[in-house]
Amino acid sequence: MTQTKTKQDSLPLGPRTSSAIQLYQWSMRPLELLEDCAQRFGDTFTLRFAGFGTIVMFTSPEAIKEIFRGDPHTLHSGEANAFLSQIVGENSLLVLDDEPHARQRHVTMPAFKGDRMRSFFSAMRDRTLDSIAEWPESRSFRIDQSMRDITLRVILQAVLGISTGDKFESLTKQVARVLNFGATKWSLILTKVAELIRLNHLKSLPYYRQLRDLDDTLFEIIEQHRTESGTTNRSILTDLLESRHEDGNMMSNQELRDIIITSLMAGHETTATALAWSVEQILEHPNILERIRAELTSVTNGSELQAEHLPRLEYLDAVIKESLRIRTILPFVIRLVKQPFTVDGREYPSGVQLAPCVHLVHRREDLYSDAAEFHPERFLERKYSPYEWLPFGGGNRICLGMSFALFEMKVVLATVFSKVQLTRPKGAVSEIGRRGIVLSPSDGVTVIARRHENDR
Repeated sequence: MTQTKTKQDSLPLGPRTSSAIQLYQWSMRPLELLEDCAQRFGDTFTLRFAGFGTIVMFTSPEAIKEIFRGDPHTLHSGEANAFLSQIVGENSLLVLDDEPHARQRHVTMPAFKGDRMRSFFSAMRDRTLDSIAEWPESRSFRIDQSMRDITLRVILQAVLGISTGDKFESLTKQVARVLNFGATKWSLILTKVAELIRLNHLKSLPYYRQLRDLDDTLFEIIEQHRTESGTTNRSILTDLLESRHEDGNMMSNQELRDIIITSLMAGHETTATALAWSVEQILEHPNILERIRAELTSVTNGSELQAEHLPRLEYLDAVIKESLRIRTILPFVIRLVKQPFTVDGREYPSGVQLAPCVHLVHRREDLYSDAAEFHPERFLERKYSPYEWLPFGGGNRICLGMSFALFEMKVVLATVFSKVQLTRPKGAVSEIGRRGIVLSPSDGVTVIARRHENDR
């Protein structure tokens, strides 16, 4: 008797190993899994992760364009990210879809516009200078820890308008503790284990206690801002408090809390990791480092870095873009099919997840010649489409913090390379590891810093 072929059977080919094994492989060696599948199955292939369902990976810019331009009612991203709601809350843009997502993005977006972000230049530069002052002289250290401290302090100051004092230091420690709970290669597996044995209901666990403590602090800050009318201390929170939904209502404290947590999570760990990887790549290529220094000297004329210098640092901008291309932070983005949806002539049924694969797109030889090589000049020679260079996702789900992150990376790297000489210890190698959902350097990018003579 002939069996009827199901819609699941008609999906693109993929590994035949069990979904549990595929999740384990993804947790341990994600990029090797992706690259092996691309070599075996081509531009489109299917993975199955235990607890996370069926995921079809796409590496063709044409297919990704169709997905990013797809009807958001048909393709849900928030539902696919539901596991994040335990920390970011139910009002976060990361976990919303349809009209709720559109409403929240509409009211949130003005506070994150690129021009608004540039007002935080001094905070970014000064926090970097503070960090440099604490670096050991001529002794190796992990630069990722410094970058996490810089980006956390900057995003707290940008979002909440707090930059000094006991409350700021206490809040910095609270946020770091909460975010560090998920900083393990096993985070995806542990998330599903927690759901299965209902650990998320055991509110006495340390993680939930820390999260409640952080929430209490944030709600206190939000209430304080509500009562301080006409403050001159502008921040993202003050902008959000002045925003209104289309019905004229202000955002609730819970909405504001969820936006703040989302901003802290998205604007801290990912940017810090991207900065560490950028340093790793730059130090591996002495000619690129020398060109960065020459550009800094030419643009600043040896003076302190200023905001007006940044647009002229074109080569550094290209270096940052190339680093984001070659060192994947988040390997793919997700869209959950709610109604049958066609990509590249193939119809996908509801329940399947479509995943534009950032890592594999960035390694396509037909887009990036010698794709495995670090070659910043390629970004000076041509402009890539949003379906060819997509470290911040795309479509209606593109990261609101993209302008902030790119601007901050430029400020931090320009400040670092204008103030200190960095080298790698002999034999230092940064393997690709996992820190939560982020792919990070295994050694934290160990470096040795020597201050320039005039900065000693």
